[in-house]
Amino acid sequence: MNFTRWSVRVGDPDGTICGAGVYLGRDLVLTCAHVVTDALRVGPADAPVGHVLVEFPGTASPGPVAAAVTEGGWWPVGARQEGDAAVLRLTAPAPAGAAPAPLSANWRRGETVWAYGYPRHRDLSAGVHASATVTGETMGTGWIQLNDRHGNGVEIQQGFSGGGVCDADGGQVFGIVVLALRAERMSWLLPVELIAERLPPVREALAAAAIPGQRAAEPELELDGLGTSYELPADIRDFTGRAREIAELTERIRENTVGPAIHSIAGMGGLGKTKLAVHLAHKLAPDYPDGQLLLDLEAHKAGAEHRPLTTEHALLALLQATLGKPQNIGDVTRLGRMWRDVLRRRRLIVVLDNAASHEQIAALLPEHPGSLILVTSRRRLDELGVEGAVPMALEEFDEETSVRLFTAVVGEARAGTDPGAVRDIVRLCGYLPLAIRVKAALAKGRQRRYPLARIRDEMARETDRLKGLRVGDLSINAVFSTSYGHLGAHERELFRRLGLHPPGSVSLEAAAALVDDAGAADDAIDALITESLVDDEGGRLRLHDLLREFARERLAADEPGWERHREVAERLLDFYLAAALAAQRTLVPARPVADSPDPEHARLPDVCDRKAALAWFRAERENLLRCAALAEEFGLTSYVWRIPRAMGHFLALASETDVAIKAYQAGLTAARGRDRRAEADLNALLGEAYRVAGRQDDALRALSAAREFYEGAGERVAAADMLSRSGYVRHNLGDRDGAVDDCERARSEFIEMADLFGAAEALYTLGMLCRLRGDHSQALVRLSAALDLFDRIDYSLGHARCLNLMGVVLRLSDDRHLEAIPILERAEELYEAAGDIRGLAHTINNRASALGIAGRIDEAVSANERALELLRRTRSFAYPDALLVAADLRSRQGDHGTAERRLREALAYYQPAQARFGQARAHLLLSAALLGQGRAEEALVQARESLTLYTELETGNGVRQAKAAEAACLAALPAAG
Repeated sequence: MNFTRWSVRVGDPDGTICGAGVYLGRDLVLTCAHVVTDALRVGPADAPVGHVLVEFPGTASPGPVAAAVTEGGWWPVGARQEGDAAVLRLTAPAPAGAAPAPLSANWRRGETVWAYGYPRHRDLSAGVHASATVTGETMGTGWIQLNDRHGNGVEIQQGFSGGGVCDADGGQVFGIVVLALRAERMSWLLPVELIAERLPPVREALAAAAIPGQRAAEPELELDGLGTSYELPADIRDFTGRAREIAELTERIRENTVGPAIHSIAGMGGLGKTKLAVHLAHKLAPDYPDGQLLLDLEAHKAGAEHRPLTTEHALLALLQATLGKPQNIGDVTRLGRMWRDVLRRRRLIVVLDNAASHEQIAALLPEHPGSLILVTSRRRLDELGVEGAVPMALEEFDEETSVRLFTAVVGEARAGTDPGAVRDIVRLCGYLPLAIRVKAALAKGRQRRYPLARIRDEMARETDRLKGLRVGDLSINAVFSTSYGHLGAHERELFRRLGLHPPGSVSLEAAAALVDDAGAADDAIDALITESLVDDEGGRLRLHDLLREFARERLAADEPGWERHREVAERLLDFYLAAALAAQRTLVPARPVADSPDPEHARLPDVCDRKAALAWFRAERENLLRCAALAEEFGLTSYVWRIPRAMGHFLALASETDVAIKAYQAGLTAARGRDRRAEADLNALLGEAYRVAGRQDDALRALSAAREFYEGAGERVAAADMLSRSGYVRHNLGDRDGAVDDCERARSEFIEMADLFGAAEALYTLGMLCRLRGDHSQALVRLSAALDLFDRIDYSLGHARCLNLMGVVLRLSDDRHLEAIPILERAEELYEAAGDIRGLAHTINNRASALGIAGRIDEAVSANERALELLRRTRSFAYPDALLVAADLRSRQGDHGTAERRLREALAYYQPAQARFGQARAHLLLSAALLGQGRAEEALVQARESLTLYTELETGNGVRQAKAAEAACLAALPAAG
């Protein structure tokens, strides 16, 4: 008698043995609930959280394996002495020598049974056998009483709990020991059939153990020998990656104890779907002892004349592999029933590889638990959900996994000669596993003549990268071609034209703009997603880099002619221009860009409200900026300036200053000599971007150039806009009077033209200038007037800006700082409703400062942290302003060291931007932070730097604060002599 293959012992975390158990297979162990609670020293009410130790004494296991109660695996002892079972899941695979216990429900009264346990008074390293006679059920609980038939032998006792009770040969396990009374030489077992009714994992294990008996009792399934023509291929020696996917699939498969086990793996060609399925099948093989098969359904076999395997042929092949030589009865329905009987009565793993459609495989799928079906396909077989299948969409590798795969193929020594080149090679392979294997195989075969850097450089120079991704008869191009061959005419047209789109995700509207028949676009998109030729990223499409190259290759072959390609590119560029213009008009209805798209577009995004317009710009930012390269490729030069011009307001809101300057400069270069109005518009945009970047001289020149054109062209509103904007720039250059004069003149011109928006903007700028000069009363007067005008034209964003600045002014007033808080809260509401994250962040930061002045420090710190997070995310130029508030709050809390770090970080932003007002405030606060640390001499330097700047800026309040800081530093210095 040998229990060693399925008998285990269970101990506490310190290694003390508390009982025994039965291995069920699939890394599951059955034992008593009280054995687990004893080991964890907890009560029996709920499934305990914690790990016990499980050992397999009869195997070559290196040591114990931790295990915890699995879901659906807890049945503690009840009030009537019923139950007492637990199923544990191992945290690591069971040893190779372990085998599932042969569970059975066929116990008989009077039969002699055996158990194996670990009495506490004996050597714990080895257990002992004990025998008893089955008496029958007692206590009405379902427990079965056992009586020791020996007068002086070893009896079932404490230490046997959880151990399996089996027949004399160990061929059938009826239950587990739950209670032993040593003095009376009686014990009880809990039968497997009763446990199976309560615990699903045991129910599945009992069903699996019954399959061999069922098969032997059914003559129709007697075999002449299993077929071998569809055996699972050998596992891949250098299988790499997919650890997350394997863990996820394994967990889902093992958790399924009710329905059929069907799992699908879908994705584009070259991702390694088959390799993953084969590797997983080998890993799970011990749980499916009746065999593992793979059938290639040939959906993407090369050759125009090739057709996928029919359902009938597939059924015949699978039945031959399991039943020998089934008769071809010409009835697919009957063949399907025969195959499903095989799946139900055996535990098989069947890989249905390269499936063409749900229709092809529907009859191959099980209806009951037992066997495992793994389906691989380039198509998304959504219909499988009806059969309860669990889908998995495979993606390309990340960089680290790609490097590991390349290294596994070429060897560590070869890869180690140039790690940088390896990373470049896998990137140029698009992180596609098949492409990496192909290139690695070539690299391995060219050890002497080809350094990795040379392979990398050749790939980077290749105009046809796909041509280089070939080894023997295996090529990426051929893999993609079979998928392309499955498409209809409309789908092919859309796919190859997607190759023209700039790299990045594509909206459904942009995809529709590429095709001749926009009405057919949705069906074509669905087909491309289904065939895994594009990825669906939540309503946006993404084309893999290599598939983009293949699409362009097909465009050249199937739609020859540069002029035709240019026409499609122009249609796409004009779509982006039309959408950007519509979104810009929503954001600034009073100042629409003077442009219009060339054709009418059937499908444009809905950007009719401010939130939608901002969301569209954020989603399309990269595509819009990359349109310049597409425009230059096809000589469509006007879009190099037209699209950035339409983006201007968004780029300003997003604080994309460096990006904006680069785009505007490129547009200005393209517009020179072609479109003078465009030159002026781009100079206007550049002027504002230069101002934010601290390039005040450049800003003034650009704004002046734009104003000169607008005046000459008789565009008085645009000319007055430039005058108003230049006022802020003149202030930054130290020309205070000139700044005010420009803004006042602009306001007068706007009033004369009845342009309320322009007048409100000029008043807002005047309010800002008054605030910077410390004239708070005049600032509030100008801002109140601007607020009234913005309300009259129903421009909520202008309203929010005025309230925000009014809150700042009130915050700086000694006797009105409490009024600032509700005003700033209202500004926050308006910014949030408008979807203006940058404005919202500025206002939250200003409210944090007001709260700090009011002594509400905890609220202030919380608000400031939120503002910092938003400003970092939007890369706003106001980020250093928030750092000043953070530093001031830290100083108020006595944390002068953190305050100093925040202030030095702020100065690193202010100085290159020539933001002198911010610098002055930073130096002032830094003086206080240093003085708080007892560093009076350093503090004095900062106070005097602040005083110099405030004096130059003619800010009376700032001058007073700086002088007070200087006096405090002098008082703290040690007396001379």
